[in-house]
Amino acid sequence: FFPPCYFYVIFLKQSLQNGAQCYGALGGSVFLQLMDDFTEIDTYQLLTQNMIILAGGKDRALGNEMKTRSSFFPSNGTFLIRNLSINDSGEYTLYTFDSKGEKAKPRTLQLMVQGKYFFIS
Repeated sequence: FFPPCYFYVIFLKQSLQNGAQCYGALGGSVFLQLMDDFTEIDTYQLLTQNMIILAGGKDRALGNEMKTRSSFFPSNGTFLIRNLSINDSGEYTLYTFDSKGEKAKPRTLQLMVQGKYFFIS
């Protein structure tokens, strides 16, 4: 079992630095606590590998490119990724925008998926 990864802690606690590292087990699940609550954020985007994987805003979801194996809970800011693969490893960057479209400072987290592939013949 791996504990949840918290963007929230990175975002709101001045003593902690941007760029935390998070670990997940191959084939397992990981919770990314992006923020406390997204319901008041005008627009947000979560990117990895130069691809927007999650986007939305106040009470609306604009897209989830990982929808077959992920869930997003705006009321508590949690993004769950299931059935982790090695390809999920990498940098995740959260962008938030205010009502004027101004971007807040982006925050990043490094996700490392660990484990071995087993082939049964």
